[in-house]
Amino acid sequence: MNGQARLIGVDWGTSNLRVMRIAAGGAVLDSRSDPRGAGGLTPDQFRPVLEQVAGDWLNQGLPVLVSGMAGARGKWREMAYLPCPAGVPDLATAVASPDDAPYVVIVPGVALFEDGRLKDVMRGEETQVVSLDVSQDAVVVGPGTHSKWIRTADGRIMDFRTFMTGELFAAIRQGTILGADMGEPGADDAAFAAGVDRALHDTAITAALFSVRVEGLAGRLSPAWAADYLSGLLIGAEVVAQIDAKDRPVILIGAPALCRRYADALKQGGFHDVRTADSAVATAGGLWRIHEALRR
Repeated sequence: MNGQARLIGVDWGTSNLRVMRIAAGGAVLDSRSDPRGAGGLTPDQFRPVLEQVAGDWLNQGLPVLVSGMAGARGKWREMAYLPCPAGVPDLATAVASPDDAPYVVIVPGVALFEDGRLKDVMRGEETQVVSLDVSQDAVVVGPGTHSKWIRTADGRIMDFRTFMTGELFAAIRQGTILGADMGEPGADDAAFAAGVDRALHDTAITAALFSVRVEGLAGRLSPAWAADYLSGLLIGAEVVAQIDAKDRPVILIGAPALCRRYADALKQGGFHDVRTADSAVATAGGLWRIHEALRR
């Protein structure tokens, strides 16, 4: 890919690290990944890991901008959460550097407060959201371990809600009677759609979950398809909880297979304008916009 690197962008998730050379405008020129996510690192380990992964890039004297869990409590440098509403200028104003790496700048997370009390938090998704050119009153959905539903207006994060869907899915499969003999997800779209339908019509999710066992005992659900039905139940519960936003455009950012599942569930729930954005492209674009704001 042609272009001159202007920024080193770092997306430091809980489980993985991604480092990118970014050109003007946010285009990704090169990318490197590493399994040493922030979740397993102590504060003094971040700089050595970054230098191991991107040492030759760091020698080019480019600015380094980091988003994600490097700014979490107990990690490289704890970055305070910005309150909603928050946009690019707010994020740029609140960046800071870790003591052992003054050449690195870390982006803060975003928090939701209600009546002065902390209600919800995010780190990393805010950078992806501010990369998007979306109309007023859009919803950005980040599927994953902790799914985020983020409402935006005028390019700013206005409100959001976190769902522990991915983590709950794994816990149910591994640690409950429902997971016994359960196959891998992704095998049966019809079973997934059936789970979504059940969730849309039975919002008592802890009761609806037991239908995984009931459907199996009744012979209507094979163990091979049970994971897809369970996935549909949990994702459908997210959709029904946000059903008041069905007339707004929805932008999905995440792994393609998971975004496809969410898109199917959203359409099943009556959402008509569903789009998908690449997560790496969104992160790089958001980091570039924050970098531009820092130069002003």
